[in-house]
Amino acid sequence: MSRLPRCTSRARLTMRRTVLLVLLAGCRACSLEDDVDGQAFTRCGAVDAPEARVERAGRLALRIEGRTLEVLEPPPTLRIAAFTGPVGSRFGKGELALLARAKADLALYLGGLGDDEGTATDNLRALARVGVPTLFVPGGADRLPLIEAAFAALTPPERALMIDASGLHALRIGSDRFALVAGAALGRYAVAADACGFAARDVEAIRAALGEGAPGERTWLVSWHAPAGFGVGDGPEGSELGSPDLKGLAFALGARGGLFAYPEVQAVRPGRGPLALVVPRLGRAGVVRADGSRVAASVALVARSAEGLRALQFP
Repeated sequence: MSRLPRCTSRARLTMRRTVLLVLLAGCRACSLEDDVDGQAFTRCGAVDAPEARVERAGRLALRIEGRTLEVLEPPPTLRIAAFTGPVGSRFGKGELALLARAKADLALYLGGLGDDEGTATDNLRALARVGVPTLFVPGGADRLPLIEAAFAALTPPERALMIDASGLHALRIGSDRFALVAGAALGRYAVAADACGFAARDVEAIRAALGEGAPGERTWLVSWHAPAGFGVGDGPEGSELGSPDLKGLAFALGARGGLFAYPEVQAVRPGRGPLALVVPRLGRAGVVRADGSRVAASVALVARSAEGLRALQFP
């Protein structure tokens, strides 16, 4: 009978670290669990703030301090590619080529990281190879232990490009600030108790952290779940699928619009305001709207300049 090879000391240490990371992620998710009307979810935005750092990522210099990510000395026109992830699958070469062709300086990845650790990790690594710094904002089906395990598995060069926004409240680019909200309202679309959602206290914490803003500063909202009242939260037969809590946050901060990923039946249909958009899916399945029309795999491309945000490309 053949014998299994013995693990080296380094292999045993790596295995122990992996198990520890998974256990710690699970414990953290338990400590952040909430329940509203029988719907269990995890308040992913309440995780600890990331480690403070300044580094070069792609063509940008980024600084993380507290719960804010800032683009230092942004170019006069900064191109932002925004999309949601594939449906429980990996990015294919075609989807990655679409992102590369957008020639973006920064990417906003709004939910859909993967249904298991291997898929989630592979998706982060695939995007890192494109070389565009990418901010991942968890969606309503994303699970905190998988998010944390996938980011922990990255190499230092990959980690410089892939940024987990779970513990961030704001992205700042010049005179524009983007309020960041992880998950779905009240865990409404959580697939398990460790999937990402937000409660009213999480929204209030973001509002308090951002405050009224400096004179001349513009505010935008970035979240997987769209707010109510922006014209992009409409569901079938006139139903409102947008979040009232996010509508209140946008009003309190004076947000002009934003980028969202749900409800996907509204994908790439601009709403009310200077820019309110549900981004497309960067995945082979694409998006099917309520009327049966289809949006193929794509990204929304937005330009940020001294004049604000403007859409460069809709699918």
